[in-house]
Amino acid sequence: MLTPHLTALKDSVRTLLLIGGCATVGAGILTLIIGLDTPYAPWDRESNTMFPPVLFTLASFVATVAFCACTTVFHSALKLVTNNPDKWWRVSGGLFLLSYGTLSFMSQTVEAAIMLNILHLIVGIPALVFLPQATRIE
Repeated sequence: MLTPHLTALKDSVRTLLLIGGCATVGAGILTLIIGLDTPYAPWDRESNTMFPPVLFTLASFVATVAFCACTTVFHSALKLVTNNPDKWWRVSGGLFLLSYGTLSFMSQTVEAAIMLNILHLIVGIPALVFLPQATRIE
């Protein structure tokens, strides 16, 4: 039962690390070099404290690898229930990017929402393209 999911994760480790590296570089450029706002810090909800840019850049790697690993498991689960898992995975990924991109404008500063949307496209497009290919197991 768990074997296909673990195999998919093992097969996609390099791709996960590559996408995580893209997220780290993208977050670093957007927050440290360009100086865009980061999201509000989750540990201080009562104020408008922003995530520290260096911490946000490092956390982007961890969050990207963890989230993409979950999507790899989701893709391997789709292989068990549908004949065309790539199509359904890309449709659901596109819907996630669209819904998150819209909702991020309601809970952040406009600058942070723009930065997050750019960062999610930096992560989302390679993930939608390369992760299904990285898990080609039969």
